[in-house]
Amino acid sequence: MKSLIILIVTMLALSCSQPEIGNIVNSALTGDRTVPALIASQTQDLNTIRLTFSESITVSEVRIAGAEASWQRPDSRSVQITSSVPFSTSEARSLFIRVSDMAFNSSAFLLSVYGKNNEIPRLLINEFSSRGTRTQPDRIELEIRSDGNLSGLCAMDGTKGNENSSFILPDLDVKRGDYVIIYWTDTPQETVSRNSDGSAVYHLGAGSSTGLGSNNGVFVLYQSAGLDDDIIDALVYSDGKSSTFSGFGSASVEASVMELAASGQWTGPAADCDDATSTRTLSRWNGNADSNSCSDFYITVTRGQTFGSTNSSLPYVSDE
Repeated sequence: MKSLIILIVTMLALSCSQPEIGNIVNSALTGDRTVPALIASQTQDLNTIRLTFSESITVSEVRIAGAEASWQRPDSRSVQITSSVPFSTSEARSLFIRVSDMAFNSSAFLLSVYGKNNEIPRLLINEFSSRGTRTQPDRIELEIRSDGNLSGLCAMDGTKGNENSSFILPDLDVKRGDYVIIYWTDTPQETVSRNSDGSAVYHLGAGSSTGLGSNNGVFVLYQSAGLDDDIIDALVYSDGKSSTFSGFGSASVEASVMELAASGQWTGPAADCDDATSTRTLSRWNGNADSNSCSDFYITVTRGQTFGSTNSSLPYVSDE
């Protein structure tokens, strides 16, 4: 016991003048074997990403595919990394980072990084069809509410990690009052039409080999395909007839709904799509504030779809 006490006293004395030895002693005395965890990743713009860890860290290595990497420390738990070459908004690039904590427990992470376009306009899901046919395919209409650029905007059938498919929009300048129609199929190729008031309607094909969930689902717009980027708008819909997973019939859909509810991006019951068809679509009430709830939407009358123009249809009323 005497020799053990002498050893500890000697190590503590050395730690007064050598910080690294002090860290080793701290690890030995506290038994800290927990490695740093990455808890947040947020792309700042086209060149910069900020990573936040579960504890104070030091950075030992950072590499970005095809570019030089530099970094600074906003605080002891975060690192802000800048790439000498801009990240793409449509194709991921790999980023490698190795960090360690004060007890010399180390972690390494390999991330897929997308650039973030900070010129995404204000926009909303304005009309939606998940019961498409060959002539009336599944599609989503976005209403543009301010000028901007759509490069990197990510439309997703589900939340990240729970999605069935996704589509990253191209570099496209848009104006307030324009519409974007995303066909959740292999066609059409990108085309543009014009309304009588001069507003543009952009027709885009998502290239998905599968359609949207006909009876239950979640559709989400993210500012980018990056890991923790903000949700712009979301729609939760259901026919109310599924008997499992709280009425949504799918574990991935249920997980998406729970995530949206936790973040406040959707509240209350799903928008009712029971009476929807390929021409009776879910549409947003004109002038309605976005409340992130089913009260924002109604089902149009038969053949009342208005993709590419103002939602002026009357709501459908069942004969039952």
